Amino acid sequence: MIIDFQSHIFPERYMETMRERDGAVVLEPPDPYSGMAYLYDKTLACRINTAIFKGRDVEQRLEHMDRQGVDVQVVSIPAPGADRYDPDDAVAMARVANDELAAMCKRHPDRFVGLATLPTSSIEASLEELDRAVRELGLRGFGCFTNLNGRPLDDEVFFPIYEKLSEYDLPVYLHPTAPLATEAVGLDIMPVLIYGWAFDSTVAMTRLVYGRVMERFPKLPFVVADVGGVLAFFGQRAINIYTGRTDEMRERYGLRENPLDSFRRFFVDTADHPANTLRCVMDFFGPEQMVFGTNYPYGPEDGCGFIENSLKALDDLGLAPESRDRILGGNAARILHLEERPGTS
Repeated sequence: MIIDFQSHIFPERYMETMRERDGAVVLEPPDPYSGMAYLYDKTLACRINTAIFKGRDVEQRLEHMDRQGVDVQVVSIPAPGADRYDPDDAVAMARVANDELAAMCKRHPDRFVGLATLPTSSIEASLEELDRAVRELGLRGFGCFTNLNGRPLDDEVFFPIYEKLSEYDLPVYLHPTAPLATEAVGLDIMPVLIYGWAFDSTVAMTRLVYGRVMERFPKLPFVVADVGGVLAFFGQRAINIYTGRTDEMRERYGLRENPLDSFRRFFVDTADHPANTLRCVMDFFGPEQMVFGTNYPYGPEDGCGFIENSLKALDDLGLAPESRDRILGGNAARILHLEERPGTS
């Protein structure tokens, strides 16, 4: 079974609600040079993501999956999620997003799994919406971001959400968004998308470790998009720095385990990275902590190009069948409890 852990959709009703609310993030007119549409954050005064309207035709989506051999897509709302809005707008945005995701999944329960977006500007509303998303809508985790409207993920205000997800035994999926360093980069969206997002993913993972979130919620799976930023590439540097400082880390940060062990408990997806990148990632995390991802429907050929690239990268690794099967679907099935879903074989 091939499970794509990183696929996205901006449902039409979600974008309509965004336009009607005219809140913290708005859709710009198409750029006069590229023709692309961007999402503009009024608070940051810059673009924070590319708007994508492909993937809404579910029959075409299924045809693309069938053509490429993808059995299941894990579908989430890309940035901006409901987190970037004031509470009233956030609740409205989250409910529409989750209703639309759930409707898509219910029409094709053996092909789609949805991850809920939450109105995290209100923790009380987030807990209510998480209960509704799981119990009533059948969604299978939290489509989170590497920061939540500028707040780092180790902020204790978010702990009730982690506690609730731990009770449900459902994952947190971390996708990059406007980085904490957006204003420092200061060059609008292009360099942010190239390296700012990867930096923010790495910062998020580091804060979850040093903020003791990984230790406090040891059974909560965190799955990080796009190979987990640059963490794997700095693995040896991390080893060098941590060597001989075990007591210092325990006393200064209150950590009970070596941070490297905590970092290696993250799952990371492979989305559209070549084999040479994945070798480095596999050396650090191991195949048991990797899940297949594509970033569909972004990319060429209505998203099919990224699916082809992602599958080819795994083929080029020359993995043993057991490791390949784990990455392509086994790990994801275990994280999401897919064997427990009605209609899934």
